Amino acid sequence: MNDDTIQDLKQFISATVSQQTDDLKQDISGIKQDISGLKQDIAKLDTKVDSLSAFVTEAIDNFDESTQIELKNHNKRITRLEQKTA
Repeated sequence: MNDDTIQDLKQFISATVSQQTDDLKQDISGIKQDISGLKQDIAKLDTKVDSLSAFVTEAIDNFDESTQIELKNHNKRITRLEQKTA
């Protein structure tokens, strides 16, 4: 091989490697954007889960509170029932 052929091969290899690395950089950039979007989606899901969890906790607390009130008042209710049947 002569020097011109070697120079041509070097240029070809350099251009090919450069093109491939550019393609990889674009792919990596796209992956970074996808990951960023996923992070935002996860943050939204976390917010929704926290909201749902708070709602369920509040509903359970309200139910528990009303049940406790009914249990505390059961003597009054029984007395009223006894008076009605008498």
